[in-house]
Amino acid sequence: MRYLYYCNSTYQLLNVLNLHWHRQNAAFESIENYTADLILLNTFPGSSEIADIIRRENCFDRVYSLEKTFNKGVFHTLYTLLDTISPSFFMWDKHHIRKKDIHDRYDVIEAPKYSLVVDQIWRLNDKAYIDLIEDGTASYDLVIPFRPDSDRIEKARQIMGCKDFRDYRRLYLVNPDLYTGENVERIVKLPKFDERYFEHVRTLFVSFNQYEEKSIYWLSQFFNNVKINITIDEVLKELSVYKDDVLFVQHPRKHLNNKQGFAETDGKQIWELQILNMDDVENKLFISAHSTASYTAKMLYDKEPYLILFYRLGERWVTASTPEFDDFLEKFRNSYRNPEKVMIPESIEEFMECVKKYYEKSIGN
Repeated sequence: MRYLYYCNSTYQLLNVLNLHWHRQNAAFESIENYTADLILLNTFPGSSEIADIIRRENCFDRVYSLEKTFNKGVFHTLYTLLDTISPSFFMWDKHHIRKKDIHDRYDVIEAPKYSLVVDQIWRLNDKAYIDLIEDGTASYDLVIPFRPDSDRIEKARQIMGCKDFRDYRRLYLVNPDLYTGENVERIVKLPKFDERYFEHVRTLFVSFNQYEEKSIYWLSQFFNNVKINITIDEVLKELSVYKDDVLFVQHPRKHLNNKQGFAETDGKQIWELQILNMDDVENKLFISAHSTASYTAKMLYDKEPYLILFYRLGERWVTASTPEFDDFLEKFRNSYRNPEKVMIPESIEEFMECVKKYYEKSIGN
């Protein structure tokens, strides 16, 4: 069976590498004549370097490092429609991949969600299955993007008879017990990270994650909304009283303004490995609106840091906190051996009380 994996974040990549490693070693889903290629989309700092490392170590048969492309200007929708019509032209024009290199090459394509790249490759491999791989919290609460944002492009896809991403064969999740959606029969649990795999990825990416440890990790998220950004600025101002204990973890895709001058990362980190290398992670405090990075320690390693999730300080439509997300979060909180470590403030004052509670229970001991 010939597989193609597609990733655009380090979280996806670590899960893909784990799944691929277990398949190679026949420790998960023993597959006859298993081969695999990898596409890594260059959407975060260090992605090209990571692709080079994986390529150099011969982890996959082929490794493609692709730039994210946009059609800009007045006619961007028209150009995207033209891209959609001809998958072979799109792959060559945008990514310099020849049709003969990928046509009928794959039996299974694994990706976190719809993307034009995956869509076009699927059309060139029309007998292949589509499997979905976890993309963080979005994969648990029914907000997986199954189609393009543009209704016109989706209509063109339907006219051309393109396959529907909702017809995925399987959805691979780290923790199926937290799933709140439908089609439970398609869920497959990803293999656990084990010590041999830990050593494998640590060796691969030893040059990353050179940051001084702190007690508090601010996990930045971008919201295109003035009101909640003002609220976040107010929260950070209040948090500055603990400035020496805070590391401002920049989002890998969107560098945010660190107005309070906290120690910060440059966005070029593999957060999942940074957690793995932390000393006493269960006594750290992670703060975010509801970033996937907040859940990683528990989901991947069954480690339970303190969490403050402040998404309720913004309007639901802004923070995308759907009822399904609330259901997921309740399940996640109850999966903690000590659920009180997951704190969800509803005001800035309550937020600061949560920080004080953390100091009393952890730092103060």
